[in-house]
Amino acid sequence: MIRVALLSRWHVHADDYAREASKNPSIAITVVWDEDPARGKRWADELGVDFENSLEYTLSREDVDAVIVDTPTAMHKEVILAAAKAKKHIFSEKVLALTEEDVEDIFASVDEHNVSLMLSLPRLNDPTYLYAEQAVQKGLLGKLTSIRCRLEHGGALPTESNPDGWLPAHFFNKEQCGGGALIDLGAHPIYLTNRFGGDAVSLYADMASYTDRPVDDHATVIVRYTSGATATIEAGFIASKSPFILELHGTDGTILVEERSLRIQSTHLDENGWITPDLPEQAPSAMSQWVAHIEDGEEPRITREDMRLLTRINEAAIQSSEAGKRIELGNKKHTTV
Repeated sequence: MIRVALLSRWHVHADDYAREASKNPSIAITVVWDEDPARGKRWADELGVDFENSLEYTLSREDVDAVIVDTPTAMHKEVILAAAKAKKHIFSEKVLALTEEDVEDIFASVDEHNVSLMLSLPRLNDPTYLYAEQAVQKGLLGKLTSIRCRLEHGGALPTESNPDGWLPAHFFNKEQCGGGALIDLGAHPIYLTNRFGGDAVSLYADMASYTDRPVDDHATVIVRYTSGATATIEAGFIASKSPFILELHGTDGTILVEERSLRIQSTHLDENGWITPDLPEQAPSAMSQWVAHIEDGEEPRITREDMRLLTRINEAAIQSSEAGKRIELGNKKHTTV
């Protein structure tokens, strides 16, 4: 049994992870810590577990083997490094950290203390992604030339029941979040396009605030890859009825995904026109992959490269938007041109 401490209810998905952990037969939630003690105490009472005011003491408890981190993004490095030093396995909400340098520091600490690290990147486990990945690997699209991925909701828009939008106010706190729509919702298009595009050469980002928040509520990023392919990434909090879109265009075919449906055209398939193929089964969730890695050493599908490149694109996008210029990406050094 993996005994888990929940570290903060700050993120909107914290309750989702607590529910999933509660339903997993290999996990037992034993304690809650929160940088907001009142919020954490309420959560612990709801779950019927202990609440601790001290993060240090929480991580020292013998009935804590692992942690689920849902603190403000700006606190990730501090909290995750403390957990690794205490030899606790770590599950976290994206992004792993605000800078690539901080990501590398986390990896080094995780290796030093021999603990498992997992980041929740759920769309990598979706049947539409799994099919598209297989199709690209089989060459059904030929040479991939362009990618478009868009994810947006209306969380920043006023409604009668939520005059300031349904997202919590702290999601627009730049100091806590490190950004807005791109670093949060845009994470999904970023890690998906990274998987298809490969190594990014450069990017240009335009990040705007239509609702006059201190962070972006809509962002567009254009990425160029070493393969020659380009990607357009779009994310926002200001479109209530916008579906998730993934487009993959190649020299021999196209895949279009809208929400959870997928269709394909390819010169390598016998049928003419659009085909709606059978999709693979849903892959295990990030949490299930984490448990399998802890218990059996099974390598997860979500990789460190996914984690690293997600932060790399976010970090460079902020630089590009602030400078109003395209950013060239090296291993760790970004330069404007």
